[in-house]
Amino acid sequence: YLNLKKTKKKETMDVRDFVVNKRHGVKGLVDSLTLTTLPSPYIQPPQERLTSDKILSSSSHIPVIDVSNWTDPHVAREICDAATKLGLFQIVNHGIAPAELKALVAAARGFFQLPAEERGRYWRGSSVSETAWLTTSFNPVKESVLEWRDFLKFEFLPQRHGFAATWPPVCKKQVIDHFERIKPIANEILNILINNINSTIDESNNQTLMGTMRMNFNYYPECPEPSLAVGTGRHSDINTLTLLLQEDGVSSSLCARATEGGDKWIHVPPIPGAIVVNIGDVLQILSNDRYRSVEHCVAVNKFCSRVSIPVFCGPVHDSVIKPLPEVLENNEMARYRKVVYLDYLKGFFEKPHDGKKTIESIKL
Repeated sequence: YLNLKKTKKKETMDVRDFVVNKRHGVKGLVDSLTLTTLPSPYIQPPQERLTSDKILSSSSHIPVIDVSNWTDPHVAREICDAATKLGLFQIVNHGIAPAELKALVAAARGFFQLPAEERGRYWRGSSVSETAWLTTSFNPVKESVLEWRDFLKFEFLPQRHGFAATWPPVCKKQVIDHFERIKPIANEILNILINNINSTIDESNNQTLMGTMRMNFNYYPECPEPSLAVGTGRHSDINTLTLLLQEDGVSSSLCARATEGGDKWIHVPPIPGAIVVNIGDVLQILSNDRYRSVEHCVAVNKFCSRVSIPVFCGPVHDSVIKPLPEVLENNEMARYRKVVYLDYLKGFFEKPHDGKKTIESIKL
C-alpha cells in the first residue's frame, strides 16, 4: 500500500519504486489505490499536454481506404497519397473478420485482468518467456515524467521452434493468429508503396522491409486527471510500417501531428473493424522523404481503461538503412546518411519519447 500523504519528493520516490522497481506497473497503482489526483511522477509539463486547443475539430483529415480489391489502381493511389501527405490512414474490408479483432482485444484485456503475480511473471528482465515481456511507460529509467501505460510486447519468430511456448495462455492463440493474418496485409501495403517509388520487394530488400514483426498489448488505465497526463508521448515509429487495432468505444485516444513542425493534432477515431496504418521512419528514409513518418501520441481517459494493439513491421538488426538507389536516379541528393538499424534502435530506446529527433539525427 502506498501512503501518498507525504512530501512531493517522497511521493515521487514511492510511486516510482512501486510502479517500476517493484514491477506493479501503472495497472497495479490504479488497482491498489483510489486515485483522485494524478501522482506527481505522471504530471506532464504544459508543453507536452494534449490540450483541446491543440486538436483540430474535424477528423475527416484521416483517409479511410476500402482495400477489398488490392489490385484496384484507385486503392494504390489512395494509399500512396496518404503516405505522402499525412503518413497515416485507416483501412477497412481488409479480410480480418470483426469477430477475430474483438477476440484479440478480449485477449489483451484478459492478460491485464490476470492477478498481479501472474502478470509479473512476464516483467521485462526476468520474463518466463524470451519472446514476450511486460513493462511500463516507455523508458522509465531515463524519463523524468512517466507515461500512463503498461504494455506487453511479443516477438513473432516462426522460424524458431517453440518461440511462443511460454506466452500467456490467456492470449497466445489470438496473438499468433493475428500475426499470421496481418502479415499478408502489410505485404500488400508495402508492395504498393515500394512500387510507387520505382522499386520492388525481392530477396535483396525483404529483410529490410519486413524482416521482423512485433506486437504490443498497450494498456491505458483510467486516469484521475487525463488533461495532465499522456498515455504515450509524442514520437514517430522507427520501423517500416505499423498496423494498429484500436479498441472501439473510446473517442479521445490516438492523435497524429497535422503538419511537420506545427502544434496541431488530428484525432484518429476508432472505427469498428478498421486498422490504422502509419508510416515509420524506415520508409521515410528509404523513400528520401517521399513518404512521411507521422508523429503521434495517445491521450488517456478519466472514466475508462483502453487497450490498443499495434503490429510493428521492420528491418532485421543488421540491415543498413539509407535512401533507395531508385529514388536517387535523377541526381537527387540523399537526405539521410546510412545507418545500421540496430544503432538506430539504440538511439531511439535509450531516451524518452522526443518527437522525431531520432530521424533528424541522421539527416544530411
